[in-house]
Amino acid sequence: MSQQYTQAIEILCQELNLTLSGNIDTVVSFKVGEQECHITEHPSGRLLMFSNLGELTSDNAKSLLEIGMFSQEEKKPVIGFDSNSNNVILWNHQSLVQADRHSLYQQLEVLSQYFDQVQSDLQELAEPEAKEKSNFSPAAFRV
Repeated sequence: MSQQYTQAIEILCQELNLTLSGNIDTVVSFKVGEQECHITEHPSGRLLMFSNLGELTSDNAKSLLEIGMFSQEEKKPVIGFDSNSNNVILWNHQSLVQADRHSLYQQLEVLSQYFDQVQSDLQELAEPEAKEKSNFSPAAFRV
């Protein structure tokens, strides 16, 4: 773990008003709302942030693949697949050499926004069935 990685974690903690407890591990985890975000240096000289989106299913595959389309957005997260757990990973990265307060916060913020968007999209996919079902019962009416 490089000195640049350690400094990046310290800066990010300051930006988030968090206090560091002890040594900085090779993987640092933050909880942002419901999202658990993990941060590490991988490969050397790159700051990698990632979150687990849960298991890949036929219901969520289309929404997840749409994230991978081309974009001009810097630090835009991409989707990866962990074949050991069958889970989808949302991740982004940047150069540690160029990392500053703004870019570190922006990287985390963009990852968090995409995480929230995916969760919202998946929620909407699950809800149409509930919206289509009606509690209307013609038998309840008597003339």
